[in-house]
Amino acid sequence: MHHKYTGVILKQFPLSEADELLTIYTREAGKLRVLARGARRIQSRLAGSLQSLNEVEFETHFRRPDSGRGMPILISARIKTMNEYLRLNLKKFAFALVGIETLYRLTPDSQENADAYDLLLNFLRNLGESMDEDLEVRRFQLRLLQVFGFAAPNANEVSQGDLDHMLQNVMERELKSKKLLNYL
Repeated sequence: MHHKYTGVILKQFPLSEADELLTIYTREAGKLRVLARGARRIQSRLAGSLQSLNEVEFETHFRRPDSGRGMPILISARIKTMNEYLRLNLKKFAFALVGIETLYRLTPDSQENADAYDLLLNFLRNLGESMDEDLEVRRFQLRLLQVFGFAAPNANEVSQGDLDHMLQNVMERELKSKKLLNYL
């Protein structure tokens, strides 16, 4: 069974010598994990399309559910939007990671949420154009809390400490990517 999706690659995890496990936030199905066989090979057709934080159109093949192997296999991918500024500016990349980790931790697997997907795309676009990355991340985090049903105040009215405390209570853990910002 084949499925087509549009999504942003949130996370990559190497498996074996050449395979990767990708976590992709899609418009159609929310957060998905897919197996990209051979994606880490030098001659792989998929490798160029599977960079973190790019928006991609991709197709998966889902094996029969009764076979005991229920993970979708990535069979094709094409870049829709490349966020090149993230590869050129380490500070913006670190801020993007904070926003992405917030989305990753707030969203359950396989639950469609088009509003959250649109927020993610707007966040990545605004982050590239903004001179105040901290404000963009804060706005994104607050809007995500609102989309997922948590009462959140206006971005301009909440301090960073209050937002961190609120997120920590909702996610029941601290954001690890924040530590990278402290090093920069």
